[in-house]
Amino acid sequence: MTTRRTGPRLALLNPIDPSHPIAERELALRMAQAIERMGWEAAILSRSSQLEAMDPDGVLCLHPQITAKLTRHPWLACYWNPPSLLMGVSNTARVHGEAFELTYDAYLVSGSKLEAHLAGLMAELERDPPYLPFHVSSPHSALTPNLGPHSRLFYVGSNWDGKRYPTLLRHLAEAGVLALHGTQARWSHLPEAYQGSLPFDGQSVIKTAHHWGMGLCLHLPQHRAYGVPNMRVFELAAAGAVIIADRHPFIEHWFADSVLYVDTSGGEEETAARILERVAWIHAHPAEARAMAVTAQSIFNRHLCLERLLEPLPGLLADLARRQSRPRSRPVHVGVLLPGAGDLAGRLERLARQKDEGGLSLTALIPDALLCAGNAQLVPASAGLAIRPLAEPAGLKALQAALSGIDALTILPEGIEWHQWHLAGLAAAAEPSGAAIAAGLWPILDELTGFPIDPAETLALPPPEDKRLPEGRRLARAWLRAGGFYCRTDRLDGLAVEGDDWLTLALTLPPALAEAGGLSLLPVPSLTLLRLPDPALTPMLRPWPGAQGMERHEQPPRLAGINDLDPDLAASVPFLWRPDDFERLPAGPLWLYGAGQGGELVHDGLPEAARARLRGFLDSRRQGEMLGLPLLRPGDLPPAEMAAATIIIAAQYVSDILLTLRRGSVAPAHILNAYPYIAACQELQATQQTSKCPRSEPNLGSN
Repeated sequence: MTTRRTGPRLALLNPIDPSHPIAERELALRMAQAIERMGWEAAILSRSSQLEAMDPDGVLCLHPQITAKLTRHPWLACYWNPPSLLMGVSNTARVHGEAFELTYDAYLVSGSKLEAHLAGLMAELERDPPYLPFHVSSPHSALTPNLGPHSRLFYVGSNWDGKRYPTLLRHLAEAGVLALHGTQARWSHLPEAYQGSLPFDGQSVIKTAHHWGMGLCLHLPQHRAYGVPNMRVFELAAAGAVIIADRHPFIEHWFADSVLYVDTSGGEEETAARILERVAWIHAHPAEARAMAVTAQSIFNRHLCLERLLEPLPGLLADLARRQSRPRSRPVHVGVLLPGAGDLAGRLERLARQKDEGGLSLTALIPDALLCAGNAQLVPASAGLAIRPLAEPAGLKALQAALSGIDALTILPEGIEWHQWHLAGLAAAAEPSGAAIAAGLWPILDELTGFPIDPAETLALPPPEDKRLPEGRRLARAWLRAGGFYCRTDRLDGLAVEGDDWLTLALTLPPALAEAGGLSLLPVPSLTLLRLPDPALTPMLRPWPGAQGMERHEQPPRLAGINDLDPDLAASVPFLWRPDDFERLPAGPLWLYGAGQGGELVHDGLPEAARARLRGFLDSRRQGEMLGLPLLRPGDLPPAEMAAATIIIAAQYVSDILLTLRRGSVAPAHILNAYPYIAACQELQATQQTSKCPRSEPNLGSN
């Protein structure tokens, strides 16, 4: 029996390379399951060509920092990543991600703080997109609690950012209370707790959590700061499992005392001890614990399951449609400059499709040389387009003469596809200042954006800054700006523009108006460059106004690893970021706290004089030798040595190392944080594929 469709057709876009086993894959499957239960239609896709083939009513992008809006459909950003997480990725990824997330039509937002953050960004852009509360939740569940003597703390993760919570999870594993699931290679350091991998099928994680009967939910500090929950609390509630969680405003608000909480401010060892206390209480009070699980699941099913969160979606899509088709207070007469001889018939057809949208009347402005007897009849009378000739020679004076009696000017070069409602949207956006440029898409670059997107994707948003453009794409960038250009005709008065032909003039107008000021830049793409222009078409391009040099920040983007439990504590000690920072180390013996890759990078980055003072490496557990130097635990150092030493933290868990050092009987003379230097080295290695971080690299650590 076929289920009757009663709601929207939705595309769930996971733009990440489908071969990557990450959370978005699992989440897409759960969302599809919930949508199917509601009688709607859903398809999980990964690239724009699939979206065009499906032609959905809406696109829900699961990771809006990884791709911009790429098709004409309504795109809804699942906005559930704290913005501070972008500081933990490469500089290239951060710059692109901050641009991509602004290109959406509406936002499904996890929490009021994220909504406030977005509202601030949109206010700067003079946008007011609709928002809808949404979270990384799970489908409605009827599983009954399964707490019993067999129960262990269920914990699953891909460990994409390294050995997350290594000390904490090791203590739980050694106590025999932890059931770890995920990729075996990522959890090989905790074999006593590892219980196997789980398939990405939208169900196995929740079923396995149900089997174990209780589970652990910990958040990155960035999630707690923005009040954004992760997937774990919803999975555990759906599974009917007893939940042990860190103190998180969302969980405390919604689940109240149906969850057992732990304070993570004391570091990993202390947090592990508190978790073990909660586990002991659960086993000693199974009836009370089971009742808590029942209550948490009831709250989840009534308020937070995916079906409840998705219910308002048809109304949001209807709101977007109303906004797009809102009638204008008065008709606007737009002159459309069609420079260049190529694809004239196709451009006129595309132009005719825009005329009935938003109360516009359109006149095509075509150079005299192209208006031969055949070309004059390219558009049938029913298309409703007027045609005016452009006199030669090309120039602003001739253009303004052709625009007599016309309200506004726009440009349609060859090879440009305008999306539906493109001109109507531009006309509305240009009302305050009189001029606007819409963002556009183009054939994807070979250069990476810093994110692992589907390798079959063919479209992309250009880099947000011209200084990041490869030389071969500068003409294409100018072409896109011309295709997205719109201005009132009075804004052309006094512009200093010239060109030997109409195409050169068309490419010159946008930067000239940008220099004059009062040009709105619209982040939502509404046009596509179908093919790259011939670079021989124009030899000279007017540069886009703006800063040319790379900005040099005085604060590193990352002071600790992304899962450091207390980033504020990590920020309380001086940091080492650039190579020349190591030239100013305090006098006395040096010790590097970190016996992994970070320790090696800092060791190799030390100047010769500083390396001569290096006594060895420290690690919280290991002893032995590293790079020909002693490897000790902090307690192994003689008190006099510790009191005179400068300890350089060379690992990602900065706050935990600080707590260890401060709890010692003797404090070191100085503590310095070299994680910013390590992060800069790792980014450099990723982008240049080098094996070491050269001290001569001039841009190390700069943004």
